[in-house]
Amino acid sequence: MKTIKKAKRLDLFSEYIFASLSKKKSEIEKKTKRKVLDFGPGTPDIKPSSVYINKLIEFISENDAHLYPGYGAIREFSDALIWWYKKRFNVSINKDELLPLLGAKDGISHLPLALLDIGDEVLIPDPGYPPFKDPAVMIGAKPISYSLKKEDNFKINFDLLKEKLSSKTKFIWVNFPSNPTGQIATRKELLTIVQFAKQNNLFIVYDNAYSEITFDGFIAPSILGIEDAKDIAVEIGSFSKTFSFAGFRMGWIVGNKDIIEALSKVKSQMDSGLSIPLQKLGAFALTNFDKTWNKEMLESYRKRRNIIAKHLKKLGLKFILPKAGLYIWAEIPSREKNSEEFAKKLLEEKQILFTPGTAFGKNGKRFVRISICINIDNINDYF
Repeated sequence: MKTIKKAKRLDLFSEYIFASLSKKKSEIEKKTKRKVLDFGPGTPDIKPSSVYINKLIEFISENDAHLYPGYGAIREFSDALIWWYKKRFNVSINKDELLPLLGAKDGISHLPLALLDIGDEVLIPDPGYPPFKDPAVMIGAKPISYSLKKEDNFKINFDLLKEKLSSKTKFIWVNFPSNPTGQIATRKELLTIVQFAKQNNLFIVYDNAYSEITFDGFIAPSILGIEDAKDIAVEIGSFSKTFSFAGFRMGWIVGNKDIIEALSKVKSQMDSGLSIPLQKLGAFALTNFDKTWNKEMLESYRKRRNIIAKHLKKLGLKFILPKAGLYIWAEIPSREKNSEEFAKKLLEEKQILFTPGTAFGKNGKRFVRISICINIDNINDYF
C-alpha cells in the first residue's frame, strides 16, 4: 500500500481547539461515568423562531430550490441586506458591495487567499478568534499578533499597534463585540480604528458577528457607519447568532467593493454559493424580524450570563460582566499555574469544561473563556 504523504503545511498549525476539547470531554465522561458540564463552544442553543422554520420549509419546496444558486446574491438577498443595513445602521450598501457567505467563518478563512501573498503580514488580535490566524499561515503569510490586555480593558492600544507595522503589513482583523473577551467598541472608538488604518495604508476586516447579541442597553455599531470607511474596510456578519441559524451556515460580507470582488473570485473556485432556499430565508428573516422571539432569546442569554457569573465567583474567577456576545472572559486565581492547567484540573475534578485562554493567544495564559449559551438546569450539581 502506498504511503500517504501529507502536505507539509499541516505541521504549521494545530488542530482546531474545539475538536481537541471534544475528545478530552469524551475521555473524561467515559472515565468518570458523569456528563461534563461543557462551557466550551459558543453554539446558540435557542431554537430558531417557528416563523423562520416554516418559511424555510416553503422555500425548500419551491421549484428552483434544488438549482445551483450562482456565485453571488440572489435579488431577494441583496435587497434585504441593503434594506437591513440602512434600517439597522443607517449605512447605504450597493449590490456590488455585498456577498453571501457559507457562514462568517467562510469569509474569515478565504479572505487571506484574496488579500495576502507569501510573506505578507496580517495583524490579528491576541486574544482573538483562532481562525483569524491559521488560514494565513497555510498560504505562507505571517500573522502578527497585537495585544488586547487587561490593563487596556481589552481594547486596542494604538501606540503598541503602531510598533507592529511593517512595509509588509496588508490588513488588520478587528472584532468587537469580541470573541473571546466580550469587549465592545463604541462608534468613537471605531472612528479611531478607521483613521489609524487610513494613516497607515491598511485594510480593515471587521468581524461583527455578535452585533445583535447585546445586553444592558448597549447597541453595537457597524464600522461602515464611519464616514468613508468603505474606502478601506469590509464587515462580516452572521445569521448564526442573530437568528440561531448556526447549523445552516449563513453569513455575509459587506463593504469595499474591490475586496468583495477579490473574495468572490476566490470563492468561485471553492464553492457554488449559498443555496437559494437559505438566501431566501436570510432575506425573509432580515425583513421580517421576529421581535418577540428575539427578545426572549436575549433575555435567556442575559439570565444565564448572570447565573453563571455567580457560580464562577465560587471558583475565585475575576471578570467584568460582558455587555455583548456569548462569553465571559475570566481571570484565573493567582494560585493557579496557567489557564491550561486550571482547565484540565477543573475538568478532571469537577467535570466542568472551560476553554483555556491560550487557545486565543498567548495573552490568554491567565484567562478562561466560558460560554453562556449552554443548558444550566443542573449547574448547582457541579459548583
